Amino acid sequence: MSNITTNITNSGLEQINYKKDSFIYKVNEKPKFAYYIYTGEVEIISASDYVIGSVKEGELFGEISSLFNKDHSVSAKAAKDSRLLIIEKELFFSKVENADPILKAIIRTLSLRLHDSNKKSEEIWRQLHLLSSIKKDINKG
Repeated sequence: MSNITTNITNSGLEQINYKKDSFIYKVNEKPKFAYYIYTGEVEIISASDYVIGSVKEGELFGEISSLFNKDHSVSAKAAKDSRLLIIEKELFFSKVENADPILKAIIRTLSLRLHDSNKKSEEIWRQLHLLSSIKKDINKG
């Protein structure tokens, strides 16, 4: 176990378990927490129901909505049985607010890029789906 994981699990954060295929949050829900994956894996799903990414052990998710206090733009679903550590929105926000200004700028920039990337990924999936259905129609004819 890495030092980061040891420090996080010894920090007194609440742990919660999710069974495979359980939703952690859905699109348009108000953010309550950011999550750290202690064990397992989580799929990130677009509003159009496309899997646009996955988050694995030792990674954080749900932080963009918490950081910008915006409704979730994606859903998160357990891809495997998972144990997550809950980082309260206020704690997360406080840590970001008290960070070095350069780190705050980096976090904000990366968060905005990730948000844009999620939107672009969803659009690509939508176009692929459309092209795939057109191809099926052509092959039937």
